[in-house]
Amino acid sequence: MKTNYFKLIAVFTLSIFLAGCNLNPFAKKAGLQVTASSESNVIVNGQSVGKTPYYINNEKAGSYTIQMTAVDSGQTWETKVELLGGTLTTVHRVFGETPDKSHSFSLSFEKLSNKKVAAVNIVSIPTSATISIDGKPNDFTPRSLDIEPGAHVFTFTAPGYQDKIVNASVPTGYRLVLNFTMAAMDITPTPTPTIATPSAALVTPTTTKTAITPLPKQATSSAAIAKPYVEILSTPTGFLRVRESALAGSTELAQVNPGDRFPYKLESSTASWYQIEYSTGKWGFVSSTYAKLVQ
Repeated sequence: MKTNYFKLIAVFTLSIFLAGCNLNPFAKKAGLQVTASSESNVIVNGQSVGKTPYYINNEKAGSYTIQMTAVDSGQTWETKVELLGGTLTTVHRVFGETPDKSHSFSLSFEKLSNKKVAAVNIVSIPTSATISIDGKPNDFTPRSLDIEPGAHVFTFTAPGYQDKIVNASVPTGYRLVLNFTMAAMDITPTPTPTIATPSAALVTPTTTKTAITPLPKQATSSAAIAKPYVEILSTPTGFLRVRESALAGSTELAQVNPGDRFPYKLESSTASWYQIEYSTGKWGFVSSTYAKLVQ
C-alpha cells in the first residue's frame, strides 16, 4: 500500500489556468484543448484526431463527444462538452491505476444575457462535494452561483475521495461550466486476525480503547473571542471530531460542540481543514465541512 505521504501528494491534482481564454468574442469558431496525464489517443465525435495534447481553434460551436484512451494502460474515458464560439473549451484526464483512482475535469462556457457579470455552474461525481472558492467554503455540488470575473482557485472535498483542485478564469459576460470527477482514496485493509494455538489461547488478550467525551459546551457569556476564529456548525452526530492532523483517518483528540468558537491558526490550516485551539495550549484540526472561519 502507498504511504500516507504519497496519499497527501495525490491530493493536489494537476490544475492550470486554461479556462477563460477567449479566442475572439466576435468569432463563430470555437477552440478545443484535450490533455491527459499520460499520452492518450483522442477521438472527437467518432473521428480519430491524434494523440494528446490535442488543440484546435476553428471548430464549429455545438455538442462534442470526447473519447480518450491511455496508450500505456488501455483505459478509456468519455465525456461530452458544449463548444461556444469565441471561447476555449478544455478537457483534462488523469489516468490512475484503475478507473476509480482516475480523475478529470472539463471547462466550457455559456453566454450570459448580462454582459457585466460572471457566473459558474459546478457539477461533480460524486455529488455533494464541498466547494471552496479561493479558500472560502461555499456550499456543496451541484451548485450554480454568481462570481467575480477573473482567476479563481476551486477546491473540492468529499469523504472517501482525494481532494480536487482546479484553477480557472471566468471572463465577464460568461458562465463557466465546471464538470469534474474525483479519485477514490486508497483503503487500508483490516489486518487478518491471528488464530491462537491451544497453548496461547490460555491467555486472553484485552483491548483498551480510549473513549472520547465531547468537551463541555461553551457558555453563552464566553462566546466572545477575538477574530479570526472558527465556529463549529451543526453536524449529524451532534458534535465534531478534532483530529491530530489534517486527514480524515488521523487520531481523534477531542469532540467539540456546534456553536462553540475556537482560536484559529492560519499557517497550518487548509481549505479543507482548520487548525483550532480546542483546549488551552492544545491544537488540532476540524473539517471545514462542519465549521466556518469568521474573520
